Amino acid sequence: MSFRRDIRTIPNLITLTRIGLVIAGAVLFFSGWKGVAIVLGVVAGLSDYADGMVARRTGQVTRLGEIFDQFSDLCFESLVLLFVVSEGFLPVLCLYIYLVREFWVMAIRRYMAGERMNIPSTIWGKLKSNFILWGMLPTFLSLLGALPALEPYLGHLGRFGICLGLLFGYISGWKYTRVFIAGYGQTRVD
Repeated sequence: MSFRRDIRTIPNLITLTRIGLVIAGAVLFFSGWKGVAIVLGVVAGLSDYADGMVARRTGQVTRLGEIFDQFSDLCFESLVLLFVVSEGFLPVLCLYIYLVREFWVMAIRRYMAGERMNIPSTIWGKLKSNFILWGMLPTFLSLLGALPALEPYLGHLGRFGICLGLLFGYISGWKYTRVFIAGYGQTRVD
C-alpha cells in the first residue's frame, strides 16, 4: 500500500475533485452565485456515485479512498446543512443534530482505527448521505424559486429528505456504536 500510488487512482482523483467542487460551491454560494453553486453541488453529488463505481469495477478500492469518501461526504453534508440553515429553510437545530452524530462517529472510528479495528459503513450510513444529498436538490430549487408552480411541495420534499437523512444518520450511528462497544478493550490485532 503506497500513498503516492493510491492518491493517483482514478476513483481517488474523482473524490478529490468532488472535495474541490464542494469548496468552490461553498465560496460561490456565500458570494451570491447561488445558481452556479447549486450546479456544482449537483455535479459533486453525482461524482460520489462515479468514484465508487469506478473503484469497484477497476479493482481500485483503497483505504485512502474510503477516508477521502467519508471526508468528502462530511464536507458536502455539513455545507448543505449550513446553507439551508443560513437561508432559514431549516432550524439551526438540524445542523447541531447532524454535527453531534458526525463528531461521535468520527471519535469512535478513530478509537477503533487506533486499535486496528474497523467500523465498516452500513446501508443506514449510505441512506443518510443519499437522503441528505438528494434532499438538497428540491431544497435549493425551492430556495431559488426555480419552480414556483411546485411550491410549497418542493420545499416540503427537500425538508423531508434532509430530515429523513438525519434520522438514518442516528440509526447508523447507533449501529456503529454497537460495533464500538463490542470491540472496545479487545486485544489489538498486530
